[in-house]
Amino acid sequence: MEESADNKRLRAAVHYSIQEACKSLPVSKECVALVTELTLRQAELLANDLECYSQHAKRSTINGDDVLLCARRNPSLQDALREKQETLPGPSKRKSKQKPDIFE
Repeated sequence: MEESADNKRLRAAVHYSIQEACKSLPVSKECVALVTELTLRQAELLANDLECYSQHAKRSTINGDDVLLCARRNPSLQDALREKQETLPGPSKRKSKQKPDIFE
């Protein structure tokens, strides 16, 4: 199966980034290639998980809650993601889709 042009560019960009990050370290070309492959496979697994979480919630868009769910086994990452999420502008809340609060 031949790789698409977009996938080739992505693979090259990831490889270059890893190579640049390892410039000052004694790392072989084989090691850079393996880390590149590991990174791409991990990103693919993450993308698949995010897609499944959003579909399970009956949404067509992945949101921050899906990302936090992926990070559930790493509390420090989850905390860092929550902090970052608080600094980002959030989507406007639609009052018509929210369930009424019966305790108000």
